[in-house]
Amino acid sequence: MSLAEVKESYSRCCVNAKFFDLFYENFLASHPTIAPMFAKTDMAKQKSLLRQGVSMMFMHLDGKGVGTTGIDRIGESHSKKKMNIDPNLYDYWINSLVQSVKACDAKFTPALEVEWKKTLRAGVDRIVSFYNK
Repeated sequence: MSLAEVKESYSRCCVNAKFFDLFYENFLASHPTIAPMFAKTDMAKQKSLLRQGVSMMFMHLDGKGVGTTGIDRIGESHSKKKMNIDPNLYDYWINSLVQSVKACDAKFTPALEVEWKKTLRAGVDRIVSFYNK
């Protein structure tokens, strides 16, 4: 298993018109403090930002500077000083995304699930590192 296989899985999910809707359905229901954070959010724009953010995460993990810059921007915007996103909530984000991938990727396997979680954790750890900066 590798990042390349996670990216292929993500590509399979992105062609499913319901993937991002399913993710937000899962994510907003995953913890009582999450849905209120999105109450005044333009969800069409948010889905586009999610797509970009996951792509940035993959580029960062591939060692591409543009991806690292993108992930660092997310880290800064989600930091305590700005949006104040509790670092503990990222586990719900990871689990909701993996749950959505599982539902939308016909080639999903337990090994791929492990790789997805490892990949997302690496990106999230970078984002969380900005929380107290």
